[in-house]
Amino acid sequence: MRKNNRYTYIIFLPAFLCLLLYGGTHYISLKYNSYEELKEHEELNEDYEINYVERNSDITVIAVHGGGIEPGTSEVAKGLADRMDLSYYLFEGIKTAGNMILHIESTLFDEPIGRNMVQESVSALSIHGYQGEESMIFLGGRNEAYREAIRDALQHHGFAVADAPSHISGMSEDNIVNDTQLGEGVQLELTAGLRDSLFVNGDRSDTTAVYDELMESLEEGTNHYLETV
Repeated sequence: MRKNNRYTYIIFLPAFLCLLLYGGTHYISLKYNSYEELKEHEELNEDYEINYVERNSDITVIAVHGGGIEPGTSEVAKGLADRMDLSYYLFEGIKTAGNMILHIESTLFDEPIGRNMVQESVSALSIHGYQGEESMIFLGGRNEAYREAIRDALQHHGFAVADAPSHISGMSEDNIVNDTQLGEGVQLELTAGLRDSLFVNGDRSDTTAVYDELMESLEEGTNHYLETV
C-alpha cells in the first residue's frame, strides 16, 4: 500500500509542476475578481497606473488591460482619443514582469474612475489584446450600429476583421464597455500579430504606417457612428 502511495506522489508531482509552469498564467490572470481585491495586494504607481483624460465627449475610449497586461492596447486607445479629442481611460500594468496578474475580467472591472467615465458616456470603445499570430481584429460589444461602422471602415482600409467568438464577444451587460448611457458599446480584440505590426521592433513609442492606418480607420468608423447619434 505504501509503495502505491509513493508512485502516486511521483506521478502527481510532475503534473503539479506542469500546472504551475504552463497553466499558471491563466490561473493567475483570473486571480482578482474586483479592483478592491487587486488594490489589497498591488501598489498604485508601482505595479499599475491609472491614466485618464475627461473631455466631455460622447464616446470614451478605454483600455482596461493596458500597459504590460495586453501590450499595445494603451497606445491604440490613447492614440485614437487624442486624435479625435475623446475622453480616454487606461488601466496599465507597469511591472517589470508578470503583469497578467493585474488582468481583471471586463465583466468584473469595477475601478471607480473607469466605471464612472463609461457610465457618463453615450457609448464606449474598448481596446483589448488577443492571442494569435495572424493579423486580425475581432469585433464585439452590444452597440451594433457603432460596431458595423467600425467594421466597414476597417475593411475599407484592408484590415482583416471577424465577429468575436463567444468568449470574447463583449455582449454581457456586465461588461464595462456596455455600462454606458445607451447600455451598449464596442469591444475590439486585436491579435498579437496585428499589435506587433503597429510598432517598430516592439518599441511601443515608435509606431508604423499600419498603426496610422488603424487610427484612420477607427476615426472614420467613429465619426460615421457619431453622425447618427
